[in-house]
Amino acid sequence: MKNSILRILISAILFSLISGFIVAIIGLILKWTTSTQFSDGFFWAGAIVISIGFINVMGMRSQETVTGSRYNQSAVRLDMAEQFKNWEADVLHGYHLLAFLGISGLLLFGLSGLAILIGRRFGI
Repeated sequence: MKNSILRILISAILFSLISGFIVAIIGLILKWTTSTQFSDGFFWAGAIVISIGFINVMGMRSQETVTGSRYNQSAVRLDMAEQFKNWEADVLHGYHLLAFLGISGLLLFGLSGLAILIGRRFGI
């Protein structure tokens, strides 16, 4: 469990840094000059990343409610314990992705606030 949490945290930090770098490059291409413009860019990038995570989880839930339980209708007969293991693995995968994208989005929100603070500090 700890290894999974640590892996999610490290990959979320790397993903948010890469996303922040991409937003900064887009800002330079679009000739953003104020810290507010960069802050808005980081904020919207974070909002999009978090939204993708929520859409993924909601999609998993809606698929289960539309099709019922997709684990009772497999081609191979599985006992209840195997069906539960398969279901649990799918659910945890979706929530790991939500945690990864949620942490990344929150870090991008933090970059947004940091851009404003740096802009105020240095008068940009």
